[in-house]
Amino acid sequence: MTALPNTPQFSQLMQPWLSGLGIDFDFACLAKFDELGEAMLADPLYPSVSKIFAVEEIAQKHFVDSVAPVGLECFKGEQKIFDLGTGGGFPAVPLAIVFPQSSVTGIDSRAKSADFVKRMADKLGLKNLTSKHARIEEIGHDTAFREQADLVVCRALSAVRTLLEYALPLVKPGGYALFYKGPRLDEELADAANALNVMGVNAADMKFSSIKPPLLPFERGFLLIKKRVATPARYPRKNGVPASNPL
Repeated sequence: MTALPNTPQFSQLMQPWLSGLGIDFDFACLAKFDELGEAMLADPLYPSVSKIFAVEEIAQKHFVDSVAPVGLECFKGEQKIFDLGTGGGFPAVPLAIVFPQSSVTGIDSRAKSADFVKRMADKLGLKNLTSKHARIEEIGHDTAFREQADLVVCRALSAVRTLLEYALPLVKPGGYALFYKGPRLDEELADAANALNVMGVNAADMKFSSIKPPLLPFERGFLLIKKRVATPARYPRKNGVPASNPL
């Protein structure tokens, strides 16, 4: 499925939202989002990784949502970024476009998702974007990934108490985890008290922010965690345990 003739480009549809958020991308960056949108819709794997096909919805729900937090302190200079549960490549692919000096890896347990991210990297010539097909619980113990990331992002993946066990083992001390959440963040944090304690996260290590309509067409909360201590070696636990028996 491709955009119809005379349909506004993805970048045109993004611009009002980006302006409202105070985000200013140059022409080359915006052109890459147009390339990405066209490549996604033309790719036969896309229906396997996303149910969003309308150009306006892709611009808002995939592209703008992915880049909405780029002004946060966790995005700085040349970094190694991991996107856990990348799905259709969000926010991994947009972040690779916006931060060409950073290395971005989209990680997913579904082979189709990892393959799709690779295909987008190849089609757009994004040399800084790679993908990894792996279970999060297993990659958390892989020495090539454990405590190697400056920033780990998770979008629409799981509850905070589970995300802590997924993400923090991959973040190097001094690095960050950023969770894209919905309007129930307060409830999730209350449930995550034990997980925060186990992972050595204090109140001072956490920052919260939210973006609501009319700045976005939906409410988006962000939880930013700075990792200060090494993660206990036993975490993450075996496949399926963090989700079925969260801390």
